[in-house]
Amino acid sequence: MNRIPQSELIDYLAGELSPEREAAVEAACTSDPDTARELASLRQLREATASVTDPEPSPAADQRFAKMLAGYGESTESPTEPAPRPASVRHLRPVALLGMAASLMLLVFGLGWYFGRSDTSELERQLAATRTLMLELMEAEQPTTRMRAATVSLEVEVADPVIIRNLGHLLRTDEKANVRLAALDALVRFESAPAARDEMLAAMAGDPPPAVRVQLLETLVALNEKRVLPYLEEIINNDRIPRPLRDAAELGTFKLI
Repeated sequence: MNRIPQSELIDYLAGELSPEREAAVEAACTSDPDTARELASLRQLREATASVTDPEPSPAADQRFAKMLAGYGESTESPTEPAPRPASVRHLRPVALLGMAASLMLLVFGLGWYFGRSDTSELERQLAATRTLMLELMEAEQPTTRMRAATVSLEVEVADPVIIRNLGHLLRTDEKANVRLAALDALVRFESAPAARDEMLAAMAGDPPPAVRVQLLETLVALNEKRVLPYLEEIINNDRIPRPLRDAAELGTFKLI
């Protein structure tokens, strides 16, 4: 039997499914105890979140999130070079975007404040909240919203496999290079986790956009990840790849061998 994806369970709780899919979810909960438990956990999380009073986010978190948005303005994308990353928050785009960012950070910190009051499964609850929020943001049409799916993981202190897998999905598949780069930045925080490095290598193998490939190359070389060497050799020997990227691959190979 096919499992009901978590995103569809969230839509079920929000009343956004068609009658046919609602019936499918209810049937799955009846026949599959794991699905029923997951739905119950999501419902409990939804109810708990609704009762949370917004706390004040820390200035450090606001600054980190703002810098992430400033560093990946869509207008800076280039087909052959990584997107430049301004050093100052003065390059931020419209105020409305910052308002959306602030609302998101309030939600994340609100969840952390609420679940911090309980000594039972505190970490699991926080991770569940972050996973749920990530899934919702990853399905958005706006690239800036999908970028926030990567930035919510910045408050996670452990290398959670689900969060790493979500970041890897964004890194490999998103249509916007800036969203992929945001996911890569978030993944680097978990550099000591083999799963995070595996996701980076999988993205490298998937023929990413040039700007993303350059950043992946530099990141994996900086991590001394020798498994990237075959990909570097492939870049070096491919005459159709721009010379700057081939030169970067040669330099990376020299550093690793």
